[in-house]
Amino acid sequence: MKKRLLCAFLTVICILTTVIRADAPEDTAAEQESLAPPVLQNVGTAIVYNIENDRYIYELDADKIIPPASTVKLMTAIVAVEALGDDLDREVTVEAEAIVGVTGSNIALKRGEKLTVEHLLYALICGGANDAANVLAVETAGSVEAFVALMNEKAREIGATNTFYTNPTGMDDPQMVTTTRDVAIIGAYAYKTAPICEMGSVEKFVIPANNKAKQRTIFNKNYYFSTHMEYKYIWDIPRGLNAGYTPNGGSCVVTTGSRNGLTYVVAVLGAISDDNYIYSYTEAADLIKWAYKAYDYKKLLTTSDMICEVPVRLSGRVDYVTLFPSENVELYLPSDLDVEKDIVVDFKLDKDYFTAPVSEGEVGGELTVTYNGVNLGTYDLVTRNSVTRDNILYVIDLVAGASRTPAFKVIATALGILLAGYIAVLVFVHSAKSKKRRP
Repeated sequence: MKKRLLCAFLTVICILTTVIRADAPEDTAAEQESLAPPVLQNVGTAIVYNIENDRYIYELDADKIIPPASTVKLMTAIVAVEALGDDLDREVTVEAEAIVGVTGSNIALKRGEKLTVEHLLYALICGGANDAANVLAVETAGSVEAFVALMNEKAREIGATNTFYTNPTGMDDPQMVTTTRDVAIIGAYAYKTAPICEMGSVEKFVIPANNKAKQRTIFNKNYYFSTHMEYKYIWDIPRGLNAGYTPNGGSCVVTTGSRNGLTYVVAVLGAISDDNYIYSYTEAADLIKWAYKAYDYKKLLTTSDMICEVPVRLSGRVDYVTLFPSENVELYLPSDLDVEKDIVVDFKLDKDYFTAPVSEGEVGGELTVTYNGVNLGTYDLVTRNSVTRDNILYVIDLVAGASRTPAFKVIATALGILLAGYIAVLVFVHSAKSKKRRP
């Protein structure tokens, strides 16, 4: 009976082991497959940009000309912050021209109402308020038209050359266009322009009562941060920047994620929504999750990795010096990359040999790292130790070197001729004296 139980137990173990082994390759395949970018659905265009390495890692029709929708407010915020951001407590009086005919999202600003620059920026960036956009425009440039000119100038300045604005609110206009690549450029610039990202990442902001209005609570229009209208998209990774909708532009999200030294700008435009989801949020979230799985920093070389040896002259102690990378080589690369197979490390020397004395850190060449034929970086190769000079070898070398110069050869020839002449004279004098002595 015991033997039967033992046999049964061993049989079960064997079956489990077989199952586990059979499943293992499938798990690995699934893990590798997960590193492929997500297949986006129900969106128009999308892009993922890494700020630290100035690199686009995902693009979907990123250069297609499209309506900018609410992403316009990112540039509105940039121009306003750069003009007024040093004095957030500055009081602004709402002018009639800024609020007449305002449609879409707004906070019902009133003519003559007094607010601070900070209040208006929160209303714009957090609340997506079109009337706040116009008030900031008039305060900054004197008129909405002049402010729009500044927006277009700024777009060209930072490289968003396919973008053209006609208003600071993002309300649809056939003449107002952009590309998702330009939106990523503008988003990255906005991320670096304090306090835009911070203002776009709060759940809500309270504007206190003033001379014309009671206290207002401004809820974030970005559902990653606010549960006022939706709750299913709340997530702690995104930071800022803008979200909204227009009939022609569809739903859009421009946000950032920062983790482990990597900051991504993700833009999804032209998305649709249905009874289940607003797809700009779901697809942007999928892109952020994928980016952190698919790319990371890989340490390829350290300053302790010897690259090559180079002969050294005039040292009585060593015959060569060793060269090492001047810094650790850590690069932003796909997570599933095979470093030994896919990365090529090559070096080129500046000299055939060193001449003592050699200082620690002396450059002797350069090291180049390439991936798929693309140069990922060039680094100095330097010595790790100093080498002293042997003075006897140095003197011998000086003499040997001098003997090879044309001047030395001329002098040596002249001395040889003089010596030969002197010897000839001595021989002649000696011969003459000998003749005189003969009887």
